[in-house]
Amino acid sequence: MSNLPGSKGLEHLAQGVAERVVTLVLEAIDIDALVERIDVEKLVERVDVERIIDQVDVQKIIDRVDIQAIIDRVDISGIVNRVDIDALMEQTELGTIIARSTTGVFSQVLDLVRAQGVGLDDFFARWTNKILRRDPASLPSGPALLVPSGTVAMAPSLPGGDRG
Repeated sequence: MSNLPGSKGLEHLAQGVAERVVTLVLEAIDIDALVERIDVEKLVERVDVERIIDQVDVQKIIDRVDIQAIIDRVDISGIVNRVDIDALMEQTELGTIIARSTTGVFSQVLDLVRAQGVGLDDFFARWTNKILRRDPASLPSGPALLVPSGTVAMAPSLPGGDRG
């Protein structure tokens, strides 16, 4: 068409008319009514999600995520306040461990006190025998029902290696 005389003007006129017609048609269309007629479910079914995912660079997206900003938005106090310590204790053996360790420590302390008590008892027995001038050999070795008759007592030592 561009080779004919006056074709440039005609082409220009046709383009102007087409633009005006398109503008009038677009202004006349009720977009809301058009959108209401669209079946969104059918439209979504036609979308090839796998193809879209294949085109996405996930690593590039991850690199753009500001982890520190996300962490700053987390309410740590709120999370800690929501923790049910009693429920956690029920689910763990921590209570048993604490009870066992407390019992173990208590047993060790009790054993130490008993040993100290036996040592004090022996100390006082030696000094009492010394003051009362008892012969350690004449003393029973222990309770009559536990020690066979005729067993001789060991002479307890006094401080400084002196035997009663």
